[in-house]
Amino acid sequence: MWVFQPAIWKGGALWQLPRPVTAIRLADSWDFEKYKTPLADGDMVTGQSRNGVDVQLEGQVGHVAGSLRLDENAMLLAMLNLRTRLDVDNAAGRFRLVLYHDAASGQSRYFEKCTTVRFESDLSDPRLFTYSILVHASSPELVTAVLS
Repeated sequence: MWVFQPAIWKGGALWQLPRPVTAIRLADSWDFEKYKTPLADGDMVTGQSRNGVDVQLEGQVGHVAGSLRLDENAMLLAMLNLRTRLDVDNAAGRFRLVLYHDAASGQSRYFEKCTTVRFESDLSDPRLFTYSILVHASSPELVTAVLS
């Protein structure tokens, strides 16, 4: 059974995002050339190709890897750890963004060649920190495989 378990696979290690993850949006886009003939209705589209995928995740630091984060200091440490995990300094530092996992088969569904576009954190509520991440996956395919 597939379970929503967003995580980062980087350097051979799996790190789950702080939970709960309250929203996830996938934005697909395509490039193409459009030609228009003056004084003729319509246009012609050619050379259509799929771009990478932008993944927007929003969440709260309620618990990390099953451990509750109840005080402000623990939530801050979890947020700083997330910030470090999302840092990509070169192509070798790219990561896989895991969305689903099936414990029975050991398989995950994930995007490859991911890089962080933006990370925002809101530390203004000392009872519950929130975050928003925008990740770009260079490959548009949602891979289903065992992580290795």
